[in-house]
Amino acid sequence: MPNALQFVSPPTNLDFEKSLMFFHAYMYGPLQGKLRLYGARAIPFGAAVMSSDWEVFASMLVNDLGRKLGAGIDLGNNEVKSAKQAGSYEYQYHKNTGKEKLAKDMTVGHLFFEYFDYLSEVNLRWLHGSMLAEYFQKWLDTYPDPYPQRYRKNIPYSFVKRNGTLLMTIKDGEVIYPILGASSEHSITHEENDSEPLEG
Repeated sequence: MPNALQFVSPPTNLDFEKSLMFFHAYMYGPLQGKLRLYGARAIPFGAAVMSSDWEVFASMLVNDLGRKLGAGIDLGNNEVKSAKQAGSYEYQYHKNTGKEKLAKDMTVGHLFFEYFDYLSEVNLRWLHGSMLAEYFQKWLDTYPDPYPQRYRKNIPYSFVKRNGTLLMTIKDGEVIYPILGASSEHSITHEENDSEPLEG
């Protein structure tokens, strides 16, 4: 069984081979094909991908299975969020399970995908929930009673970029960070964490 302490540190053994096969086959490739068809018909395109696609991609990349047995975090040890270029990351809490979910959010990892121009660039950053406690604790302390129709809160992109560990950058379908060697699995080092991708 995995040691709980390992989840306080960023994931290091990333499976690029398996996850990028999914990314190309079910996210990036189909999207590029749709864009060509929509453009040819002069029809505006909607959302790039579904949130569940990001969850599967993240699950394969960090080797963390989902547990969709009810309300809770997306994967066994990580919450997965996505936002378009420099957008904030939304968290939604439900009436009966919201407080429990907020408490759990403080104890797990959070994977933040940022994507540009229909997946032409994707950045993935990681933060542990304890590093986001200033948000989660405030949301818990001010949890509404009576409960409104929805309780949605946001973590700013600027906070994630400033404090998160960059795990990966994909540009035009290819991983440009980290620099991959002969092995398809790659360990992130402290020196690599200091690098930032070129913004497109």
